[in-house]
Amino acid sequence: MVSVVEFDFETKQEREIPAHTTRSACDKGLHCWIDLDLTDQSAAEDLLRQLGVNPVVIEEALGPAVDARHDVYEDCLHVGISATTLKDGRVVTTHVSLILGERFIVTLRHGDVEFLSQIRRTYRRDFVEFAKTLSFLLYEFSDHLIDSYTKVQRQIESQVEEVQQRVFHDADERIFCHGATVTRELLSFRKLVLEAREVLHELAVRRSPFVSESTQPYLHNLVGTLERLSSDLAVEREILAESLNLYIGIVSQRTNELVRRLTLVSMIFLPLTFLCGVYGMNFDHLPELHWKWGYLGFWLLVGGIVTGLLVAMRRMRWL
Repeated sequence: MVSVVEFDFETKQEREIPAHTTRSACDKGLHCWIDLDLTDQSAAEDLLRQLGVNPVVIEEALGPAVDARHDVYEDCLHVGISATTLKDGRVVTTHVSLILGERFIVTLRHGDVEFLSQIRRTYRRDFVEFAKTLSFLLYEFSDHLIDSYTKVQRQIESQVEEVQQRVFHDADERIFCHGATVTRELLSFRKLVLEAREVLHELAVRRSPFVSESTQPYLHNLVGTLERLSSDLAVEREILAESLNLYIGIVSQRTNELVRRLTLVSMIFLPLTFLCGVYGMNFDHLPELHWKWGYLGFWLLVGGIVTGLLVAMRRMRWL
């Protein structure tokens, strides 16, 4: 429900502490990362009030999720981002709020979030070797979030490749439904990437007492990573659209080939149908009606017409 880690940047010591001692640790000049699961909102609200977070931020953080949030207050920053995973071909999002104070960072979430779990397993090495301020955690959040985005992007690439393979092998009309689903999820994910880029850009360029200037260049580099990721997603969308257009072209070519063959067959049988129509008329006096060799002559005429048409089509390269 609540996890609090205390950091001492002078001695490079960090340890987990009880939630109720968070305020006293901050008052002593230490820094804290508070990770809150919003399953129990009343407990989360009490802890935020103990930290001195203003009521407006508390109401926004505990209220409906708003992505791409970057609100600046005198006593803190309030940032909203979305973590993503791909399950059964669908992009699943989890909203995460960050409240950045002078001596604390609060993460608020609903349930487990994969990139936060990874941070808890890996932040210690960077804290000991590189960290000078609590803003190093902000970089850790952004870096692991982008890693999770990259993982989803690779999964979407695999889905696009699957559509391409189906185009050349066992594609049928169901490919349009599959392609539309992949396109919808790709656009939804790209929207989240663009929103995260805007938030990260604000953190990287706007001066703030809650984000150290030494961290901002690293955040700016991550903004470039998100821009490249967005460009890659745009390329994947174009590839997907071209694949579906290619399938439409293949179907059209097959249809044209079928129509061409039917047309050739019709051209051959059209004069034969005419002959059958003539000799099928119910007149008593037809020139060849009582001719001994009439039946044989009819078939010789039919053979000659068919042979002539086939030779003509061959010369015109219709066959």
